[in-house]
Amino acid sequence: MPQRSVAQHREPGHQSGNQRAEMMLPRRLFFNLWYLSKPPWETGIVPPELVEFIESNPAGRALDLGCGSGTSSLALARAGWTVCGVDFANLAIRKARQKARSAGLSVDFVLGNVTHLPLNLFDRTYDLVLDVGCFHGLNPEEREHYLDDLDKLLAPGGKWLMYGFFKPEEQAGSGLSFDEPQRIGRRFKLLWRKDGLERNERCSSWFCYKADLR
Repeated sequence: MPQRSVAQHREPGHQSGNQRAEMMLPRRLFFNLWYLSKPPWETGIVPPELVEFIESNPAGRALDLGCGSGTSSLALARAGWTVCGVDFANLAIRKARQKARSAGLSVDFVLGNVTHLPLNLFDRTYDLVLDVGCFHGLNPEEREHYLDDLDKLLAPGGKWLMYGFFKPEEQAGSGLSFDEPQRIGRRFKLLWRKDGLERNERCSSWFCYKADLR
């Protein structure tokens, strides 16, 4: 698809690049510090929902947003997918690249912010955009940017496989609101949803959305 500047679909009045960078620094530092050891979300286990997806869909081109140290990206590559993984934590990307080299797999791991992706990622479209616990950590404005970009990144019929946990509307911090899946469904077609509980009994779900509503 033709390359499109991310700036073309940002509304006037949004924060400047410098302002965004300043606001991202504490979050980026937090995640990098976690990767000095082992973050709790880095289990090294490929999610069963992704395994099922791989088994039931032909290999294509995949974009893993918030890829961390690359566990899911590498699972896709082993199954024959052409994969690009994006994360804003330098140490996560470094570990992902090391794991790919050790496994003899070719994955393009890119340092970047999922709400302001490198422009060259828009040079092509993707049969799968994967998000294992990244979208639910964004604020409302960042989620709108993300969904705008997602609309451009997905190939016709492409799928967005997303995991997130929920939180009450009035509660601060990360988490999907309980009406968010319905709101997303106005832009992308929900193919399936699998509900569950995290270890702390917080409600969570896997979602698979399709690029068009038909």
